[in-house]
Amino acid sequence: MEVLPPNWHFLPKHPEKNIQFYKSILSQEKSAQIENIYSKGDPPIVLYHKFIITGFISSKEWGQHPSLLRILKNYRSPTGSVLHYSYYDYMDAFEKVRFFQNQRFNHSWFLMFSKDFDSQTPSWFLKWWEMFGSIPQIFPEPLQDALRYFDSRCSSSKHKSQFPVILIFSQRYKVHWINMWKYTINSNLLNREFSVKWWDSLRINLIINQVYKDYPPPVQKPIAHRTRSQSSLDSVQITGKSSKELKELAQQLIAHSQQLESEEQISPTASEGSVNHVPIDPFQDSQDPYSGYNLDSD
Repeated sequence: MEVLPPNWHFLPKHPEKNIQFYKSILSQEKSAQIENIYSKGDPPIVLYHKFIITGFISSKEWGQHPSLLRILKNYRSPTGSVLHYSYYDYMDAFEKVRFFQNQRFNHSWFLMFSKDFDSQTPSWFLKWWEMFGSIPQIFPEPLQDALRYFDSRCSSSKHKSQFPVILIFSQRYKVHWINMWKYTINSNLLNREFSVKWWDSLRINLIINQVYKDYPPPVQKPIAHRTRSQSSLDSVQITGKSSKELKELAQQLIAHSQQLESEEQISPTASEGSVNHVPIDPFQDSQDPYSGYNLDSD
């Protein structure tokens, strides 16, 4: 692009704050692991990146003020000078590193949260998620059902309630997704168009089983049924009755007992049946475009 420096795909705030600068920030702060995956047919081409979010640093953890500078230890500028970064640079890093593009303009990102991820998500990450995050529509139907069930059972804190449930779900159960972007021109304006798709090889049955293990369905207590004879006996009041009244009551109970006996002889015995439901096998057997790459390790 003529308006951008060579090999840049975002407007620079400073000529030394390139993608490598931002990648080094995330690496130094142990917030993300980023791995280049090269094309097997054309090794110089970066086919996609593996991007694993390992944690976040809050502005409170940063220090007295977000403008407080830290020394970037694992990267120097092209001129060899020492670089510094603020918390604002740290926030920008999550977005700026995602603006890499290869020569073919077909680069994609394989994204997930680390298996050891256990950080509180900062509010500013919502903007990132809107651009690069997953969406429920790409989930296979069984996983969509598990997501809806999770949403109905999971109670969120006031802080977590500001985030979409799919973000919390993806963090907790480490659901992968694939994201890519391309340039578009709309009304003479240069824009980015983002898209997201499902990774077919993810074994969702493990996730679904874990969801129902974490949030087991409530056990319904059986309803106690009372027989007609019990109902009749419970309604009998004998306190304060005379001997004559008790004799009449006894005759009524005998007659009622004979009537029940007669009805039970002609009524068929009810039988109970059980149905065994075969669970849906949620494994995805469709062809995997990322086949041959080890994506599960982090």
